[in-house]
Amino acid sequence: MFNPPNLKIDHVHLNVSDLEKSLQFYESILGFNIARKEHKTALLSASLDDSNSGSFLVALSESDNKVLSITQNRPKAGMYHFAVLLPGRKFLSLFLRHIREKLNPEYYEGMADHGVSESIYIHDPDLNGIEVYTDRSPLKWKWADGRVQIVTEPLDIQNLLKESIAVDVEWNHLPPTTSIGHVHLHVSDLGKAKTFYNEILGLNHTATYPGAYFFASNRYHHHVATNTWLGENLTSARNNEIGLYHFAINLNDHSDLRLLKDHFSEFNIGIDEQLIESDMQFVSSFYAYDSDGIQIQFLHNNS
Repeated sequence: MFNPPNLKIDHVHLNVSDLEKSLQFYESILGFNIARKEHKTALLSASLDDSNSGSFLVALSESDNKVLSITQNRPKAGMYHFAVLLPGRKFLSLFLRHIREKLNPEYYEGMADHGVSESIYIHDPDLNGIEVYTDRSPLKWKWADGRVQIVTEPLDIQNLLKESIAVDVEWNHLPPTTSIGHVHLHVSDLGKAKTFYNEILGLNHTATYPGAYFFASNRYHHHVATNTWLGENLTSARNNEIGLYHFAINLNDHSDLRLLKDHFSEFNIGIDEQLIESDMQFVSSFYAYDSDGIQIQFLHNNS
């Protein structure tokens, strides 16, 4: 089994219907900064300093295909949500205060305490799901036989808000150490998804939830989750429609990229090295596709 150490999610790339409308949302509500903007694509970072580093967390591209995938007659595999990981509970409290004042209720989806983490769920103007969360200390995570306990319970809102009572600042920007903690995907078959993410890619199967599997590297609760909550009669992902274009996985070093490419060839998994322009900054990176045709960029990013 291929078992890369310290694998993590690098970024997500979304197709949107109106770039300027999306940018207004991602800047004013989430607090992203524009690291670079060219033609119909904008790269968004958590730090103002990232404009010169090339690092970004979210890419937004305005699509010529304005059809939302979820409006089709038959649902498609793709993104359920991507998750913005904040570096501390204080920041989640500030974000909650912020959206209570600034977020139009139509974009709000809910909140939850997952035991390992605390989460707020919203969606963007194109209905792309977004989780904003913070982890509890890994010392408080409950493991048994290689599985971590993930629950869904009501979030203690008042307790969370206490974290920012004494903080005399407004939510304007994401903290510089913000990252994309995980992605959660709609798939057509949990068994086939497990074969790809666990048996081929080498992620640990860390949790099972009704209709969902969770996978992670390096004893995290999950970097990738898969679910069949839309049912199993899904069509393959289409990266030319509004929604997920791809998500990117950052490997430990260049040698892991080479090993993974060879490993994929053993399983007859196609490799696509014809990168779009915004992805060419990652030397030796490539695309591959999971069992539902969801596109993944594999890369090594030093930043």
